[in-house]
Amino acid sequence: MFHDLDILHNAEGILLIASVILFFSIFAGKAGYRFGLPALLLFLGVGMLFGSDGLGIQFSNPNAAQFIGMLALSIILFSGGMDTKISEVKPIAPQGVILATIGVLATTFITGGFIYYLSKLVTGHFRSRC
Repeated sequence: MFHDLDILHNAEGILLIASVILFFSIFAGKAGYRFGLPALLLFLGVGMLFGSDGLGIQFSNPNAAQFIGMLALSIILFSGGMDTKISEVKPIAPQGVILATIGVLATTFITGGFIYYLSKLVTGHFRSRC
């Protein structure tokens, strides 16, 4: 729907679309707070509404889509950090650190082992021991 319009090819059009999306996101956040829904879930809904399956805003430029995604992730992480109280984190911090460390190590070893055996299989250096 919007991918053929010239509105997305100039700064004013991009700012207009971004401000409309921001307005809907703020509205969704306020409505979600009133009904007890997580804001992230509502932001996902707004993104789906304005995306290629909704109103039809196309992201045909992968670099721009990556930049927008990284910017959105930065905002989400910043917002999550600003809304978190240290008194809520202190009681569960040791468990969180242990879980995160074990999760990273397990993922590293599982992925590394898979790649090691896959590379041995592809290069033909894998010998079965029968």
